[in-house]
Amino acid sequence: MKSLFKKRTEPMVYHKFYLLAQKRWAEKMKGFTGGLSKRQLIWALLLFTVLTSGLLIYNLYRAFYKEAGVPEVLKTKKINLKN
Repeated sequence: MKSLFKKRTEPMVYHKFYLLAQKRWAEKMKGFTGGLSKRQLIWALLLFTVLTSGLLIYNLYRAFYKEAGVPEVLKTKKINLKN
């Protein structure tokens, strides 16, 4: 059976600014979490997951129950091209 995607022959080359930002972010996160134990890291991950999941559920609730304050129908003016 033929594959849908071709296998990459050369390695992916990232932009130098992307690699620099990735390196700095990794160093910053290592500095924040360097002194934490494994148990504290697990609790921090659990807290982050619960908070972001709660935010997602809240946003979905607001979107589906129209509390966001967005009008249902946006009226637009028609442009008269015939002068």
